[in-house]
Amino acid sequence: MITKADDVRLNVQPIFLEMEHLYKYEGPCRVGQGEALEVGFDAIRNAEWYKRFQKKLADNIPDEVADVRDIIRIKRTDNWDQEEEWWDRLAQTTGDTDFYIIHSFLGLDDIAVEFGERFNKPFSLEPEYENPCSTTSVAAALNARNRGYEFYGFRTWDELVWQLRILRARKVVRTSRILMAPRNGAALSFSGVDGAYDVEELTHNLGCRFRYISIHELLDQTSPALPGGNHTTPGRDTWDIDDEDMKEIEAMADDLIERAEEVEVDRQYVVNSLKFFKTVRKHMDRLDCNGFTAPCPDSCSTRRLNEEQFTFCLAHSLNMRAGLPSACEYDACSVITQQALIAVSGKRCFMGNTMPIVKESDGQWATFGLGGIEEEDMPLLDEHEGHLYMMVHSVPNPRMNDPEKDAPYSLRHFAEEKGFGAVYRYDFNRDKGKVITVARFSPDGSKLLVTKGVIVCGNGFHQHSCNTAIVFSVDDQADLFQKQMQVGNHLATVYGDYTKEMEALGRSLGIEVITV
Repeated sequence: MITKADDVRLNVQPIFLEMEHLYKYEGPCRVGQGEALEVGFDAIRNAEWYKRFQKKLADNIPDEVADVRDIIRIKRTDNWDQEEEWWDRLAQTTGDTDFYIIHSFLGLDDIAVEFGERFNKPFSLEPEYENPCSTTSVAAALNARNRGYEFYGFRTWDELVWQLRILRARKVVRTSRILMAPRNGAALSFSGVDGAYDVEELTHNLGCRFRYISIHELLDQTSPALPGGNHTTPGRDTWDIDDEDMKEIEAMADDLIERAEEVEVDRQYVVNSLKFFKTVRKHMDRLDCNGFTAPCPDSCSTRRLNEEQFTFCLAHSLNMRAGLPSACEYDACSVITQQALIAVSGKRCFMGNTMPIVKESDGQWATFGLGGIEEEDMPLLDEHEGHLYMMVHSVPNPRMNDPEKDAPYSLRHFAEEKGFGAVYRYDFNRDKGKVITVARFSPDGSKLLVTKGVIVCGNGFHQHSCNTAIVFSVDDQADLFQKQMQVGNHLATVYGDYTKEMEALGRSLGIEVITV
């Protein structure tokens, strides 16, 4: 099954700690007068607080962020009870609970501290309640122990929900499974030395895991199975394209072509690219993966893409359009970066070669690949000189503005001579002035670069091959360039400013956050 980032929820377990006095008296541990001191009054007050706690949970925590479970009640009396039965009940919840919210009060905070010590699960106390001193007290107690307890203190419910969104994103990253299609058994593509040179390091630092299929087996399965099995897997039943798949593929091709504003690629080449896309999705589904990457140049040199007349570009675009991270050149770091961006934003990504745009000493623009910029947009480069960056690859998708609705797009081809390899084209000139968030995890997952930019113009919309780019401005080009060298080439982006969310996500993962 394919689980998208959009579908992941936190499991939140509320705990209601309550105190009941067994006798009528007053003093340092109890204040009030009249019926407030009577035996049984605490039960009435606790029932009111419990209902309010229920309402606060229901009113404040959005369904798309978390599934909130039934509240567990723990009652103590002024005998200062410490019952193992409490902990037995709570222990049964720890296996699949991501976060706990505890209602505490005077004389109950030690239970919250012991909860942190016993289970070391992320938790907070309820914000905006009768004894706000509890949060600072519990936090100080756990921090003093210096054992890495994950306790959060919040002044308001808005702060709590914001952090839940970050922890949901962390869960998305940690539970991601990326389908990798290697050739030659190498950890890297020959064209991408800054990828995940050791995926175990990514798993150690970020939690994501990896599943594999040989690129040759994958390519064999883009056509109907041969009698007796495919060349790479003789005698085995495999996940080849079948008649039902072809009906779906043909319908998808017609739909893509019909809705495109321009079509400069033959329908058969669209079908060929969709056969690869469908085969990838079948393997993502069977291996429970929600991300994909394959080594484009390494696969190209087999000549199979030339013979079978498709490229991987459309598959990557369609994955990203659906909220599933997908990256060129066997770049697992780009895949997991996209996953993080999707998780914090709910938006759809773009990724590509990312480089500063600079001038030579003679005043001519030196950066390769600017030929697709419209002539009327060239003055914009001069206007933003010293601040320009470009992100380029043939994998745009038309849902970067709205994850539920396609913007206008065109279809062109990758191979310039033969015309195969269907690719999306999106005109980023439509989005001049929009803010974007740009990020990348380092090859070992120990660092996360986060910055933002503003779209200046598009590039390559009318071209074929590996084009289509966002030209964007940043505050400090030189600083970004120096810091980019710590993480790699393929940066990923979403529309909107999510820098604070990405920085918080990096901290919650326990890795170094690099900002510009």
